[in-house]
Parts: sequence; structure tokens; C-alpha cells
Amino acid sequence: MSTKKTLHSIDEAFIPRSTRELLFHMVRPYTKKSAIFFTLTFLGTLAWTASPVIIAEIINHLTITHSIDATVWLLVGGYALLRIFDEGFWRLGEIVMISFKPQMIESVRTNLFSATLKKPHSFFVDSNSGRIGHWINQTTATTNEFIDTTIWTVWGRVIGLIISAIFLFMAHWSLAVLFIVWLVLLFSYNVYRGKRFSQLVGFQSDETSKTSGLVVDSISNHLSVRVFGAQGRERTMLMAQQQKIIHHWRASWWQNMITNIVKGQSAALASVIALILVVSLYGNGTVQLGGIVLFIAYFGDASSSLWQLAWALDSYYRNFGTIQNALDGLSGENERQIPAKKNMTLPNKVSLELQDLSFAYPEQLNLKVLKSLNLKIAAGERVGVVGHSGAGKSTLIGLFLGFYEPTGGSILINGEQTVDNDPSFIRAVSSFVPQDTNLFNRTVKENVQYARPSATDNEIKTALEQAQAYDFVQRLPKGIETVIGERGVKLSGGQRQRIAIARAILQNAPLLLLDEATSALDSVSEQAIQKALHELMKNRTTIVIAHRLSTLKHLDKIVVLDNGHLAEQGTHDALIAMNGIYADLWNRQKDGFIVD
Repeated sequence: MSTKKTLHSIDEAFIPRSTRELLFHMVRPYTKKSAIFFTLTFLGTLAWTASPVIIAEIINHLTITHSIDATVWLLVGGYALLRIFDEGFWRLGEIVMISFKPQMIESVRTNLFSATLKKPHSFFVDSNSGRIGHWINQTTATTNEFIDTTIWTVWGRVIGLIISAIFLFMAHWSLAVLFIVWLVLLFSYNVYRGKRFSQLVGFQSDETSKTSGLVVDSISNHLSVRVFGAQGRERTMLMAQQQKIIHHWRASWWQNMITNIVKGQSAALASVIALILVVSLYGNGTVQLGGIVLFIAYFGDASSSLWQLAWALDSYYRNFGTIQNALDGLSGENERQIPAKKNMTLPNKVSLELQDLSFAYPEQLNLKVLKSLNLKIAAGERVGVVGHSGAGKSTLIGLFLGFYEPTGGSILINGEQTVDNDPSFIRAVSSFVPQDTNLFNRTVKENVQYARPSATDNEIKTALEQAQAYDFVQRLPKGIETVIGERGVKLSGGQRQRIAIARAILQNAPLLLLDEATSALDSVSEQAIQKALHELMKNRTTIVIAHRLSTLKHLDKIVVLDNGHLAEQGTHDALIAMNGIYADLWNRQKDGFIVD
């Protein structure tokens, strides 16, 4: 193993605490392009909003001259230019937006995904994978909806309303005052009602994420659903969960309906008052006929704009509630992260030592799984770990890999405590084959190569051959390029385990951790793979968990765990001579299995 291999630096992905922080983090790298976009669209909106002023001037001029002269045509030309500028600036803005918006939106998914992968093992144990995926993907989609609403609805409408108020002021100050008072009162009411609406949407989003988790859980366990004839039960559970979504949806809809009633009635009242006012002003000669045109244009467009802005505000509250629910679900402490030491390289040999090591799961702190373990494992030593189910064997492996933190004592690697390094350090020097094989819904090649992306095809083939997997892989529809399904469902249990072993062989790490790595194999395959594993163990520190004690006979040392304690340790022969727990387990074996 090359000593030139170094650890990756810690990435800066994080879970924002609020929707506002998420949006700020997303937009910050694209501030300049965003400013250009909003400047161009502001100019386009200004041109569009100014168009009625030109029409009003044409009408005023015609009412005075009663003829089409050069001034009229000049005004018509000005109107044409405004419309061209309106479309031109918006299309230029759209070109700018296309250049950065997709990357900006997808950065949300990348950031949340990367930050989630930094969570501790307990986060994934306690959370539903369907909910986690739903939170990440829905937040990305909702953020995209938020940006679209801002770009295509809010920005142009808000600027248009402000400019409309200015032009109405030019016609007569009273029209502008009425217009502004109406806007302020209506939006204040929307903000007031929106807080409750956002809360209800958050509840709805939470129940929706639970529903997504239930669907994924049922589909992932579809074999159990079929075997136990539970399709009806699963459907009933889904419908019960959907009723909660419907309840919160109806509650939020009633909030929205009340707001719509206020919006509609206020718009009608404001329009009537404004019409009476503008007609009165025209009657006493204060406002020309063009002023009525401006009123019709701006108040009519304002009513439409306010409806759209009110809908946009509801959408904002919906988006904020949905995103905040996801951020709350993804929040929490990250796995311990310590920056890699400068010029740090990975060792070729690994020694381990346990010093008064104790551990209890966070939800059961009073129940210790491991109790004051003291053990030394020399570099290159091969150690077996045995004990009854629940003795703490797999938990010990989890502690070695940094999935959990010791609640007492310490683990030393090459004389240095694990807490002094990032957990990625020991994982980088470890090859791990679990009992529950972890495979991706990708090709055989991609799954094996996952251990070492730089591996050549010949190295992958050699690893498959050593794992007794090459022959069956060649018989797959597309050979090594065959996609093996979610969690390797297209392969048998033994085939999946051999792929996992090939991956460990390819990684070629100085520390080998095997947790029932051959439990799913038949006797013939296991015998062949055991030979390959024994070759792999040479000059490597190896820890093997196995119930088939015959597979541990030739190891350098066997450790016996009993009720969390280190009860016995020694060679196979020495432990048999002790006539203790190990000897009892050995004597009770039958056909390679322990009979309790």
C-alpha cells in the first residue's frame, strides 16, 4: 500500500438553520449575475409601466388638437420603443438568468446531500431514508419554485406597482395616496394571516415527508409485504397517513380562502372609490381625459398584480414552511470532524489497543453494551471475536470504524487515540465486509471499484477471481457491466457477499474487518473464499467476527465477549484447554452452527 495516499479535506457543506440562510448561501456565489438580471428586468418593467403614460398623452393631445399631427406620431414612436425595450430587456435578463439559475438551484441539492452525509451513524439509524430523500429533493424543488415566483411574479409586479404609484401621483396626488394606502393595508393583512398559513403548511409538509418515508419503506420491503399478504394493511396505513395531510391541507386552504375574500372585496372597494374620485377630478377640470386612462390602466393592472402578489405571498409562506420543515429534519450535530494534519499520510501497518473501553447507546445510557475492555492487537495480528448474540461484537466493529463514540475509555491506533483524528482516518486504512452487505443499484464493476476508483479492469478482475465471484459475474446478462438492482437484489445472498469481499480485496487496506463476511455462502464457496481471505490477511491486522468457530481456528488470537466483558482470550487450543465459554461454544457446534 502506498504511503503517498492522503486524506480528503473536509468540505464546507452545512444544513442552514433557516430558509433565509439557505437562500443567502445559495445566491451568494451568483450575486453579480443576479444583480445584472434584476437591473435588466427593472428597465424592462419601467418601459412596460410607462406605456400607459404615452397613451394618456396621445389622448390629451387629440382632445385638444382634434388632429393627428407630428406630435402624435412622435408619441406613437415613443410607445413602440417602450414596448421593444420592455421585451428586449426581459429577454436579455432571461439569457443572464439561464446562465446561472440551474447551477444555483442544484447547489441546494448538492449542499444538503453533502451535509447529510456528514451526519453521524445514529442519524441514519434513527431516520427514515425515504424522509431524508424527500427532504433533500423537496427542498430543491421548493427553492426552484420560490426563485421562479420571485423572478416571474413578484419582482416585475412590485416594481410595476411602485412605478404606477409614481405615475398616478403625476396625474393627481389623491389617486397615488389612495393607491398606496390600499397596497399597504392589504399586504399588512396578508403578512398577518401568512404566519398562521406558514405554520399549517409546515405541519402538512411534515406529514407528507412521513408519507414518503412510509411508501419507500413498503417498497423496499416489498417481499415481506407479498409473503405476509399485507398489501391491504400497507394501503390502510398509507390512507391513514394521507388523512393527516388532507386535514392540514384543508386548514391551510381555509386560511387562504379568508385572505382571498378580503383581497377581492378590498380591490372592489378601492376601485369604486378611485373611480368616483377620478370622475370628480375630471368634472372640476383638475384631471384631463388622459388621467382617466391612467386610472383605468394602473388600477386595473394593480388589481391583477395584487391578486398575483397575494398568491405569491401565500406561495412564499408555503415554501418557507416546507423548507423549514426539511431543514429542521436534517439539522443536528455532524459526525466528529477534525481537519487532516498537514502532509498526513496513511500508514502501511496498523496496531490497535483498547483501554478501559465502554459503550452504551444514547437511548439506553444505563445499559452498557461494552464494559471496560482492555485489549492489544499488534500490527499484522489476526484476531477472532466470538460470543453469544448481543455480546457486543458488531458494536465493537462500529466503534473501530467511528460509527459510534466511546462512552468511556479509548481506542488507540498506532498508539494515537482515535478522538485525535477524524473518523475518516481509520476508515481510510480499513477494509470492511459487513454481514448485511451494502451494494448500490449500479453495475458490478462500479460496486467493486467503489473501494478504489482508480483501480484498473485487470485489478477488478483479479479481486473478483480471489473472491470466487468472477465466474458467476461472467454469466450475468452484461457481465461486469450488469446493474444489480437496489441493494443488489438481482443477486443471491452469497453472490452479494462475494461482491463485497471482492471490494474489500481491491481496497487492499492494512486493517481488515470481517463481520460474518461468509455467513451467506454455501460450504464449498466458503471454503474457497476462506483460502483467499487467509491470503488477504497476511501482513494485515485482521478482526474477524464469526459464529462458525471452525473459521477462526487458525487465527493468532480469539477474543470471547460475554455480556459486554472481555471474558477470555487466547489461541483456539489454549481456549479449548481452559474449558470455559469458548470451549462450551465449540462443543455445542453442529455442522458449523452453534446450537443454543
